[in-house]
Amino acid sequence: MSVIDAYENLQIVRGTVEADGTKKPGAKWGYKVTKTGTGEYTITFNNDFSETPSVVATLDGDDWKLLDNAHVTGATIERVTVRTGNSNGEPADRPFHFIAMG
Repeated sequence: MSVIDAYENLQIVRGTVEADGTKKPGAKWGYKVTKTGTGEYTITFNNDFSETPSVVATLDGDDWKLLDNAHVTGATIERVTVRTGNSNGEPADRPFHFIAMG
């Protein structure tokens, strides 16, 4: 039984990444994570998307200020980069959730 009813055939990859770049237990299949620098994480999909996916990311947890952030950059059919930062606009390691769909 499928819970998603869509006008197109969709591939969905989702997960939660810890500040140190490890996968948080739960939704952790379908991708690999590489922490490439302070506040910078590359998510590589196990299976390429047929076209560039739409990707969203948001911080995980309650200990962050409103200006702390997570940004999605450089999405391709193979991978995406998520950058996180602190309330001063500087790169900072932060845990985050993401969903890639396409």
